[in-house]
Formats: sequence, structure tokens, C-alpha cells
Amino acid sequence: MATPGILGERHYGLAQEIRRTLTQYAELKDIIAMLGLEQLSPEDRNVVVRARRLERFLTQPFFTTEQFTGLKGKLVSLKDALDGCERILRDDFKDYPESALYMIGTIDEAKVKTKPIAPAAPAKPESTSVRPGFKDGSRAADHA
Repeated sequence: MATPGILGERHYGLAQEIRRTLTQYAELKDIIAMLGLEQLSPEDRNVVVRARRLERFLTQPFFTTEQFTGLKGKLVSLKDALDGCERILRDDFKDYPESALYMIGTIDEAKVKTKPIAPAAPAKPESTSVRPGFKDGSRAADHA
């Protein structure tokens, strides 16, 4: 049972904030699918960006999956995991692409993995839904 007495105040508070952010993102997915990300308010877009970064960060290279991923497993302390989540929620990594947070251990590895995006560029989540076919989503028939 996740309570402040068992987890500690900081862990419990962050878990609640992460849960809220991911729930808001799940609720916005239908709107995004129908109308597009551009139709969301700036506040809702920020929720989407934070949630997607949290999802990427929460994927870590595990020792048990080394043979499948080709990535060396990493042991991340609870403190480092909480620090990373807290920094994402504070938008400390809004200038980094989502991919920088994927399959890393501590949050500072994102800085080593990639450079920040130019501040003038609007913060948009990277698309993960691409039509089957070529990398850009087109099909062979589109190139004929």
C-alpha cells in the first residue's frame, strides 16, 4: 500500500504528481488523435511533454534484458530515480529531446547522451505513431 508513512513524504508526493500527469496525458490522447496536438492549450501541451518524458525516463536498461536490447543493465538508486522524475516535472529537461531520456540510468545521462534542443524551437513531443512503410510514414505506393 502506497502511503506517506510507508514510502516517505517525498516519494509519495512525487508518485502522486507522476500519476496525475500520466492520467491527464491518457485523457488527452483521444483529443490529440482526433484534433492534433496543436489544438491543445499550452498548459495541456506541457502536460503531454512532461508525461512523454516521464514515460521515456521510466524505461531503464535492466540486467535481465541485456541479451535482448544489447544495452548493459544499470542499477539506479531510488534517490536517483526520484531526483530524475522531480527534475522532469520541474521542466529541467524540456530542452532535451524525449529520446535522450530513453533507456538511461540516472537523469544526468541524458545530458551526456544528447545536446539540448535550441531554445527557439517549440517544445513538441516526438511522434511515435508512423504509418507502416518508410521511416517518414509514407508507403511504397507513395514513392512510385
